[in-house]
Amino acid sequence: MATESETLQRSGRFQYAEIKGKVFEAILIAATLVGLVALILLFGFMFFDAFGPLSASLEWYLLFFSTLVAPVSAFTLYCRRNPAARTANARASAAVFGGLVLSLAAYIVLRAMSPYGPLVYLITVSSMPLSVAVYGRYAENSYFVGPAMVLAMLLAIVWTFGSEVLLFPLLDAVFGLGNALLGGVPVLGSVPVPVGRGLLVTAIAVGVPTLALANSVLRRRTSRAGILAVFAVLGLSAAGTAGLDRLIRPILEVLPIWSAYAGVVGLPVTGILAFLLSRQRGMRAGMTAAVAVVGGGLAVVAIASAVSMDPSLWVVLFFGMGVPTAYVVGEAVISDRDGRVGVAGPFIILGGILVGAYLERLLSVTGPDSWVTPTLLTNSWNGLTATEAGAYPSIVGSIMIVSFMALMAFPVGVGAAIYLEEYAPDTGWKGRLANLVELNIANLAGVPSVVYGLLGLALFQNLLNFAPGLVFSAAATLGFLILPIVIVSAQEALKAVPDSLRQASYGMGASRWQTIRSVVLPEAVPGILTGTILALGRAIGETAPLIIIAVPTTTFTTPGGLFSSGAAVPLRIFSASANFAPEYRKGVVAALAIVLLVLMLTMNAIAIVIRNRYQR
Repeated sequence: MATESETLQRSGRFQYAEIKGKVFEAILIAATLVGLVALILLFGFMFFDAFGPLSASLEWYLLFFSTLVAPVSAFTLYCRRNPAARTANARASAAVFGGLVLSLAAYIVLRAMSPYGPLVYLITVSSMPLSVAVYGRYAENSYFVGPAMVLAMLLAIVWTFGSEVLLFPLLDAVFGLGNALLGGVPVLGSVPVPVGRGLLVTAIAVGVPTLALANSVLRRRTSRAGILAVFAVLGLSAAGTAGLDRLIRPILEVLPIWSAYAGVVGLPVTGILAFLLSRQRGMRAGMTAAVAVVGGGLAVVAIASAVSMDPSLWVVLFFGMGVPTAYVVGEAVISDRDGRVGVAGPFIILGGILVGAYLERLLSVTGPDSWVTPTLLTNSWNGLTATEAGAYPSIVGSIMIVSFMALMAFPVGVGAAIYLEEYAPDTGWKGRLANLVELNIANLAGVPSVVYGLLGLALFQNLLNFAPGLVFSAAATLGFLILPIVIVSAQEALKAVPDSLRQASYGMGASRWQTIRSVVLPEAVPGILTGTILALGRAIGETAPLIIIAVPTTTFTTPGGLFSSGAAVPLRIFSASANFAPEYRKGVVAALAIVLLVLMLTMNAIAIVIRNRYQR
């Protein structure tokens, strides 16, 4: 006798439902294929216009197949069969290629801005978190040190930018008035006004928190007094950055320029390396590595100076690419016996490219007629001859705009999401206010980008009276654009963390801040970075907000800082597409689009590497 399930299977209703499922699956597959084919065709046309592969000879294809394609393919097949080698290859490739791109980007931005200013900012901004960390190291009650560290970093950045716009002009006016009342005699005697102002502010900012710390430690204050001491250090160290900024800038500018590059890039890299090795192998190993890195940097400077070369670029490459690569390769060789072969992957690619290029020139092989040339990447714009058109100022402007946009939007967005999800109450008028804020944030995520351009125009040019087209205005406007997306994606990532993890952390005696820092955020980082990747991908290609705030389409010099005018690659593409010559509309536009894609993929790759690390 047939069972109930067999009877249902023989019925027409079951067969009809099965057919509907197959049809729906076929529709999904077709939609996916249509999207993939459309993207492949789009990027294929752009690639052909930018690189002109059909103009290369057969010998060129054979040459690069034997030097690049074949070795890389064979190594890739080997790594697919060896998971340990595949992981080591991914880490080594991220260190080599990511370090190379980031080093070059840092170099061209520092070269445009002069590295002394960023070095001063690095020192002054780090003074606030370091002062709080010192207090937490030696004070008995360090319960509030963690949140104070986060607040110190945010206040340091805000204070540094705000001091340039508001505080320093005010102090200059006060000192100038004092000099005028004293008949031209400087207020502090023979000390110049900027240095005297820096000494005064620094003495107040450093002396007062030092006395407060000493008093708190010697008298063993209660927890409330300890909290007050933390925030006294925090607030007064903010004033210290104002004094230190103008005090140490004249001293640093006397140093060779390569030392400024080494300070901006080398200090963070050396500190991170020493911290990692100290946690893994002890304090002695961390200090030894730091000394070795500093010695290696000095050796690079000596070698470059001996051959009459500017050591600035080589110092940046050493710290930005060489040190991370040496760390990743050394760690794999020492501790990963099964996957150590995988670190050869990026060197096979670089070796194949260099050998192929050398043989191409040696054998006079005809290569592709590419529009992505050194001229495009290193020269200024030429609107009459397509082969002489360069986008270097626009590339530097885009890197600066997008970098500062991410630095402004990401901490604020993640911080707002943490407050709304972890701290904001659910009931009462505060809960209703938090729900209203969340609703408005969700609505702002869908606002057209041109509206944010109008917001930037009203805020920075009409209200604050900034000059048109500043890098700071462009970065802040795009930061407003992606901020709702970052907040919403971070909220969803925080909601996805199971409450059982929070309860387990609270049950072990952890505070709310310790739970968020050590339990919630590590679990939510992959989701947060996924939303950030989408937001950055949207912002890097925006043109409407930049047009509204009058960012120039053509500049012949790189921006000298955040408060100077700068162009952007999307506007350069928009302008080149309207050129009368077909070479601009076809070749140059496609080459600029490739450059923009490389910038976007580099940022996304960094975020993806961090995300994958936390996913593991």
